[in-house]
Amino acid sequence: MFKDIQRIKAWESTVRRTHQKHQPSARRRSLVLPPVSASPTAADVDDADDLDDPTLHHAERLLPNGDFYTGQWHNNLPHGTGKYLWTDGCMYEGEWRHGKTMGKGKFSWPSGATYEGEFKSGFMDGFGTYTGSLGDTYRGSWSMNLKHGQGKKSYANGDYYDGEWRSGLQDGHGRYTWKNGNEYVGEWRAGVIHGRGTLVWVNGNRYDGGWEDGFPKGNGSFRWADGSLYVGYWSEENDGIQQKGVYYPSPAATSPTARDPHAAFAADLGDCKVCPGETVSILPSQKTPNWLGMEENFLQKQAVWRQSKSNDGRPRRRASADTAGTGETPKRTNGH
Repeated sequence: MFKDIQRIKAWESTVRRTHQKHQPSARRRSLVLPPVSASPTAADVDDADDLDDPTLHHAERLLPNGDFYTGQWHNNLPHGTGKYLWTDGCMYEGEWRHGKTMGKGKFSWPSGATYEGEFKSGFMDGFGTYTGSLGDTYRGSWSMNLKHGQGKKSYANGDYYDGEWRSGLQDGHGRYTWKNGNEYVGEWRAGVIHGRGTLVWVNGNRYDGGWEDGFPKGNGSFRWADGSLYVGYWSEENDGIQQKGVYYPSPAATSPTARDPHAAFAADLGDCKVCPGETVSILPSQKTPNWLGMEENFLQKQAVWRQSKSNDGRPRRRASADTAGTGETPKRTNGH
């Protein structure tokens, strides 16, 4: 019976493909491979046409691995809108294209973390908002599960970053505000302060100049809250910050004695550590179902089940002529 249904479906698919070959050229555009681009392609348009296909219907599937899907179904795959629940507690609800999460949707983790936004081929890709189980929140652009582009992140400890990201880390120009009120505005590289930028402490002190790996490097100036200024060159030597420059006292300074910004850096820079943030335990793309593998596994299990049923239903061996004539119960060689 199952094989007959498969043959019918294969026949219908063949007829449908044959019918499409005789349609106008506009219907055959789906056969052209689209260019790699984030913008809508011809394939995306054809996917939209599939949503009007009369064979698109609602279905509920309890999969062999225990997962469950309910939603729109087309060509033995989720296509349209639907909900998928994994046995480990993860859940996706949103748009599907040919068995993959594609379009707008929401992915939830068992920890309580959520991502709501755009998906592409199973990846968090486009614009979306991630809310972590510990309170971290990121709202901005994504590329293949990583923060990439412009975005804003609020950390669970109270810190805040608004700026550019690359491959999941702060990279480019951005503003970082610590929960104690300190603020840095400038360039970043691979998640650390690097390049030209300004760090302003809540006590009124500030440094304008070059940075490297989170420390002052190159030409810069340090200004105290009373207006006194130190202009010089910074470097990192012997595991410490070194500088050479000139001190310009402010008329409002309490003492005309030259001051060294080294003490101010040693006291205040330690409060300006960038929060690492929350890490994602498992990525949505790692949860993409292998529909072909599930179907093959199902068919194998069904074949084994049918074989076992046929063995259970085989005729019993007839009793021997010796026992049949006497009416005794046949016995095996072990006496049972």
